Amino acid sequence: MYNTFENDILEIPMNEESLHVSLYSKKYKSDHSKKIFKVVSLFSGCGGLDLGFSGGFNFKNRHFEKNRFNVKFANDIDPAAELVYNANTIFFGDHQLIKDDVKNISNSDIPDFDFLIAGFPCQPFSNAGLRKGINDERGNLFEECENLLKHALTRENPPIGFIFENVKGIMSSKMEDGTSIPDEIVRRTEKLGFKTNYKLLKTCDYGVPSNRQRLIIVGIREDLGYFDYNLLNDVVKLYDLPNEKEKPYELYLGSILCDIPEDAPQKNDYWKYSPGGQYMVDKIAPCLDGKEALIKFKKNVPLQDISNTISKGKSWKSMDPADMSERFLKIWNNPKKYHAPNFYRRFALGEINGTITASAQPENCGITHPFEDRRFTIREIARIQSFPDDFVFPFKTIAHAYKVIGNAVPPVFGWVIAKALSKHIENA
Repeated sequence: MYNTFENDILEIPMNEESLHVSLYSKKYKSDHSKKIFKVVSLFSGCGGLDLGFSGGFNFKNRHFEKNRFNVKFANDIDPAAELVYNANTIFFGDHQLIKDDVKNISNSDIPDFDFLIAGFPCQPFSNAGLRKGINDERGNLFEECENLLKHALTRENPPIGFIFENVKGIMSSKMEDGTSIPDEIVRRTEKLGFKTNYKLLKTCDYGVPSNRQRLIIVGIREDLGYFDYNLLNDVVKLYDLPNEKEKPYELYLGSILCDIPEDAPQKNDYWKYSPGGQYMVDKIAPCLDGKEALIKFKKNVPLQDISNTISKGKSWKSMDPADMSERFLKIWNNPKKYHAPNFYRRFALGEINGTITASAQPENCGITHPFEDRRFTIREIARIQSFPDDFVFPFKTIAHAYKVIGNAVPPVFGWVIAKALSKHIENA
């Protein structure tokens, strides 16, 4: 219905409601070249996207300067996310996350904003979840965003746009009439007068040391035109950020693990495996390159000069079949039938790590250290998600820390989006 991956995006004819919004757009059209944009954040989690939009943080040896976005309001229902978000006031300034069901918050209690950013819950849409899609109560929470936008458009200072983020699985989740959820969001928000398009992006193309795919949906006031996703690549080039295609070295797991400061918070905190999980990890055995290779990464030794096995990861397939359980032996003996999944993935130092899921279970994500028989520490997965080393993750149970990091939008990814959005508005 909507060809949002090309330039020839299908436009919806103007109707009475969108014409009304168009008049608002013309009324408030102004020079945004120096404006600090006010942001409302819903489904904020522990604040990855908020931090990216705000800017003003360090990751590895780079400083990510302040952006022109000021988060004025943040909300999430998860107490584990609230605990983390509100412990990091050094990054989030004078506002705190409000813990409540978004349905309980009146639109009139939410301040004026220029942009709404939201990552409505992933679980109904995730490839690792139940895939109930729109029929899951959490799957239609994007409607809360729609209602807020409708309300905000009636205010004296209507919003300029919104940014929604979600997992790849949302693209194949359907409405009852067969329309995909992203296309339904495009349809509804264009009816409100926004120019809306979306694109599936890989975070390792934008400075993040994780091969994580995310769908980004951007809607902008119609007089500013459709968002140009090519601007993200321009930001990467302008700031010389590492990326998988042209400059991957800083994104390799070895680069991420080699220089974690000794005094970094939660450097040694990790969630122990269950006895069954630990058995699998022990039997898979470490990757071939360990501490000596890690020292070479710290010295920036070229990949080809470290080892010819530096990019050779492992999984359950690396086990001796004699050590496999009946379940895994069944898959081993019939790989075509079961498509030979990479359970218990163990990424090598010369690879970009895969997605860290909220559950942090070794069976469905690469959460195991390359040569130590354990999960990554909290600080290690925070780095894989591009959080600063001084961003802390207090928790009531350690599983909560892994959950909020796995659910988060990588801050560096959010920073690139914010920079590109600023550039788009300047160009428009």
